[in-house]
Amino acid sequence: MVVVSTGAIKRAVFAGVSATLFVVATEVLLASNDLLKFLCGGIVVIFVVLTSIINHVRMFIAVRAHRNEVLGVTVSNQQRATILRREKTVANHVMILSAALLICVVPAGLIRAFQSPNVQLYRSFFPWALSITFMNASINPIINIWWNKELRNAIRSLLSC
Repeated sequence: MVVVSTGAIKRAVFAGVSATLFVVATEVLLASNDLLKFLCGGIVVIFVVLTSIINHVRMFIAVRAHRNEVLGVTVSNQQRATILRREKTVANHVMILSAALLICVVPAGLIRAFQSPNVQLYRSFFPWALSITFMNASINPIINIWWNKELRNAIRSLLSC
C-alpha cells in the first residue's frame, strides 16, 4: 500500500500547473521577442530538471535519515553494513535516474533554445529530441526494475499469472 500525503499531491499539482502556465505565457505573449523566448524556455528546462533532481535528493535524504535512526538503536555490525550498502545503492540509483533525465531532456531544451537562428536544424532534429524526452518515461521503469530486486520479483510474479 502506498501512502501519499495530500500536501505532496498539492505541491505536485501546483508545480505542473505553474510550469504549464509559464510555457503557455511564454509561447503566446513572448512569441515576437526571441531573446525573451530563449530565456523563458531555458527557465522551463532548468525548472523541470531541478524539480526532478531535488525530488531524487529528497528521497536520498529520507533514506539517510532512516539510517541515522537505525544507527541510534543498538544493532550489530552486520546490520549496519547492510544499511550502509543499501544507502550506497540508493545513492547510485538516484544518480543514474538523474543522469537519465538529463540525457533525455537536455537535447530538446538546447534545440528549442537555439531554434531561431537555425530554423532548418530545429525542424529536422526537434521531433527526434522531443521523442527522446518522452522516452525518459519508458527508461525510468527499466532502470527501477534493474536496480530493485523486489520490484523485479513482483513484476515477474505478476506476469506469470
